[in-house]
Amino acid sequence: MALRQMMTTAQVARLFGAETPAEVRTRQAYLAQLRFRGQGPRFVKHGRMILYPQDAVAEWLEAGETDCTRSMR
Repeated sequence: MALRQMMTTAQVARLFGAETPAEVRTRQAYLAQLRFRGQGPRFVKHGRMILYPQDAVAEWLEAGETDCTRSMR
C-alpha cells in the first residue's frame, strides 16, 4: 500500500493565493466552513489535525472548473 501525499490546511490555503499569516488564517476558516457543509475536498482527521490528500484537492479544484460564469448559478 502506497502512502498518499497529504497537504495541511495551510498548504491548501496557499493554493488560493494566501501569502500573509492573516490571509492563511482566513482561507483556513473558509476551508473549515466548506468541511462543515460537506462542500470541500475530502479530508482525513487525525486527532485535531486536518489533512487533505493531494489528489482529493486536485479533483475538487477540477470539479469546480467551468467555461463561463453563466453556468455558476
